Parts: sequence; structure tokens; C-alpha cells
Amino acid sequence: MSSNYSVTLKGPAPWGFRLQGGKEFSMPLTISKLTDGGKAAKGGIAVGDMVLSIGGIATEAMNHLEAQNKIKSCTGNLSLTLARHPLCPSRVPRRHVVDTDIHFYHVPSHADASRKRITEDTEDWRPRSGTTQSRSFRILAQITGTEQRPSVQANKTTTRLVIGPKYNELRDWHHGVSARALNVQ
Repeated sequence: MSSNYSVTLKGPAPWGFRLQGGKEFSMPLTISKLTDGGKAAKGGIAVGDMVLSIGGIATEAMNHLEAQNKIKSCTGNLSLTLARHPLCPSRVPRRHVVDTDIHFYHVPSHADASRKRITEDTEDWRPRSGTTQSRSFRILAQITGTEQRPSVQANKTTTRLVIGPKYNELRDWHHGVSARALNVQ
């Protein structure tokens, strides 16, 4: 169950809050962020509150952009009707992350292993010099049958392209899709 309340913020903008949701997301418009010391925070608005109306106009049929534009068009005062979910404490000041007591957080013993795995996974995204391939590109080449295999001939290394049957299948499919898209069949 929620409790509705109305707030009139004195203009002009900035109002000190950020919205999320809207009709296109199949979510009600809600307050997702407050600016510390901003007009919305001083007016008693809380993160998680649902915006029921903006300037007297119901928001249930508004998409996100329409709601933003309605708020931006308020050059004087901004009147909002909101609903506070009972789980949202009213007028309780928000704590910054830096204000929290970090002694309550458990540091997992596998942190080093996780960090190493993340580092290995991001190796693919580092810039490469020369003609080296990323691991993901090599895997893709193996899947499509287009992997390049080095061959050594009398102190000379060359690379030859090995084309497998999967490559031909993908090539033919791509050509067909391109032809239909360009209407040149």
C-alpha cells in the first residue's frame, strides 16, 4: 500500500532529481536519484517514490521523454503528486557510500582468482600490434571455418587461409540476405 502526497518545488530548475521508467518500459515513473541538498530532497521526495502527476497531468500514459519534457516546460514552480511505497522511509536522510561502515562487508577469499579471471577475459580487448588476433576472433574463425594457420617453408613463415564448409554456408546465406535487402535478386 502506498501513501500519496503532493509537493510544489519553487522554480526555476534544476529540480534535483532523476526519473526512471515510463509507458514504453511498462514501468511507472519513479524517482531514481536525488541531488544532495537539491530542491526535491529538501521538499521531502525520496528515491523510489512514484510520480503520479506532473503539473496536474496524470503520468500513467506518459512515456519517459514526455514526462521529461513536461518537467522541463515548468519554468515557474513544479507541482508533483507522488506515491511513497511503505517500504520507503519518509524524510530519512540518505547515506553516502563513503559514510557506510566497511567493516560489515565480507571480502571473499576467491577475490584474487576472480580478478585474475576478469583480467584474462579482458585480454581480448587490449590493442594489438602487427597481425595478432584476439582470442574471440580466433574462436569465431574456428567456428566459421575461416581460421588462419601458419605454415613454415624453408625459414619463411606464411599464413594461409583455410576455408571450411561452414564458411561457404555462411557466405551464401549472407549473399542471399544482402540481395533481398538491396532488392537485387
